[in-house]
Amino acid sequence: MILSRQQSQRADQVLNNNGLSSTYYVFKSKKKHNIKQLLNYVNKNFAHDKVQIHFESDYIPDRVLIWANYNLKSQPLAKGSSRYFTKSDFDGSIPFAVISADTKSKVVTLQNNHYLKENNDYVTIIGELKRNNESQNGQAVYYLSTGINQPTAKESITNYKIVVDGLNKNEANSMHAYLKGNMQTKDFSKTYNRQHGISPTKKLIAAILCVVIALVVAAIAAVLAENPVNLKFVPGKIWAHLLADSGLRFFLANGIVVLLTSLGLQTWKFYSNHSQLYILYLVVFAMQIITYVLMLLAIKIKKEK
Repeated sequence: MILSRQQSQRADQVLNNNGLSSTYYVFKSKKKHNIKQLLNYVNKNFAHDKVQIHFESDYIPDRVLIWANYNLKSQPLAKGSSRYFTKSDFDGSIPFAVISADTKSKVVTLQNNHYLKENNDYVTIIGELKRNNESQNGQAVYYLSTGINQPTAKESITNYKIVVDGLNKNEANSMHAYLKGNMQTKDFSKTYNRQHGISPTKKLIAAILCVVIALVVAAIAAVLAENPVNLKFVPGKIWAHLLADSGLRFFLANGIVVLLTSLGLQTWKFYSNHSQLYILYLVVFAMQIITYVLMLLAIKIKKEK
């Protein structure tokens, strides 16, 4: 349950942070370059990094231009047929749009196709984001792809707040020197945790407590294994033979618990990465086995003395 809560909160953070990482940089440029010149600079100096840039307009609050040098991870979308931006969208010459839940006033339908009316142009809508009332950019914002070969590449970067994700501190400082303006470092994770009362320390303590309980249960099982078990009401010789072995009883009981909790948790709880849940089960189970065996050895040594 702790893992589910952690993954769920992480998914909310990504959605609320508009697909950006926890730590990113915000620039305001004094250099009067256009978007094409900035992107050429990024491609030349940071080609080995996965860089994502949001250009947030100073004059049109709901308009955000997006560029990246890789395929962006999809955001939660409202429709199954929708998609998010890919690298080819930025490399091409035709812009595409992803809208939010309340961008409807700018949407035009022509021959069953949906377009975003941008000045006198009609931009193909490829996706609609799922409604999220905690999004920093609100529910009316729309995102347009930009790129070196796209019409918006001619726009001046001085008209935008430039949000850059994917750079380390030294690279961000280099970009700051290039832009000759202001730079801010944003740590969205800390802000989000503080606003939602999320304490990593409390989650760690709770996780450690759960592990300790699991190990104590394994130790108790080892102690009880030394006591005789009444198999009178166990049906079948095979089951009676299997349950007579204390080790097999331990493995069987843990297997049933793992199966039931796994099915239950995956049914009623959110997991963005199920493999982490399975790894957690294996690690805890391995620790229980070690505790069980060590406890049996300790009991045996004590009896011999």
